[in-house]
Amino acid sequence: MNKSDFKREDCLILIVDDDRTMRNLLKIAMEEEGYRAIEAKNGDQCLQEYKNHKPNLVLLDAIMPEMDGFTCCQKLRSLEDNNNLPILMITALDDQDSIDQAFAAGATDYITKPIFWSVLSQRVNYLLFMGQTLKELTRVKSHLTKYEQWQRLEHQISYQWQRSFPIKSLFQDCLEQLRNPVEAERLGIHRMDGKLMAEAIAPGYPSVKTIEWKKITLLRLYQSSYEQGETIVLDFSEKFALSEEEKNTLEQLSLKSLTLIPLLLKDKLWGILWIHHCQASYQWETWEMESLRHLSSLVVISSKITELAL
Repeated sequence: MNKSDFKREDCLILIVDDDRTMRNLLKIAMEEEGYRAIEAKNGDQCLQEYKNHKPNLVLLDAIMPEMDGFTCCQKLRSLEDNNNLPILMITALDDQDSIDQAFAAGATDYITKPIFWSVLSQRVNYLLFMGQTLKELTRVKSHLTKYEQWQRLEHQISYQWQRSFPIKSLFQDCLEQLRNPVEAERLGIHRMDGKLMAEAIAPGYPSVKTIEWKKITLLRLYQSSYEQGETIVLDFSEKFALSEEEKNTLEQLSLKSLTLIPLLLKDKLWGILWIHHCQASYQWETWEMESLRHLSSLVVISSKITELAL
């Protein structure tokens, strides 16, 4: 990440101090630097504001009544997915024990009172830039991990193809291995004659075996799209023109998002691969969708060759 990519107006700072005058001064200073700022007057309000707004940095006073800054910092760090959150402690204590306590609580850095505003500005700018950089590195690492999983999956299917694995095993293994990279709770493949070829399900989620396949694939709405090779991605936070019966079916499956990929063989619709995300909607990367289409084609061709060999 280059510094030219770092935009201050995109950064939200949470200022936590029980002194209203200090909060106002810090808010004015941050806004003059081009950042957006929100306030909290104590530790409990800080935790709530963090959950509501997910700021990019927290300016946290160490000495506050009821819940001090050290305890608040520990509680912030205990929240999910904020290991890279920059927390800058502001304290009047400059002894070594207080500094050690701040870092032990999870502070990224500290600054002592009285505040030198130019120093604060530099620290905030540096911590925000580093925080954004760490987020980008985490994203890239996740991207590489997923890419490696996709590569292993394609290799496994190619291996099964060469060894003439049974069709059922081919589909089942493919879906089981695919579920983790795409973070899905349920995946399955229906052939166009309605047969459920395979289904991979996370623990605690029901099967679709008792549900009519045309409802699972939304064939009434999207058959012509499937025949054109079009992938359908539905986010259920939005509204769609579904029948009451279709709505009831999808509610029964507790879907947050649904991905439907046509499986084509010689330009004819052979089947449909469906992917259910039940915990949260899934945002597909372009490269993931391309890999998914390639993988789907590989599976269909492998199954057809296996069928012909029988």
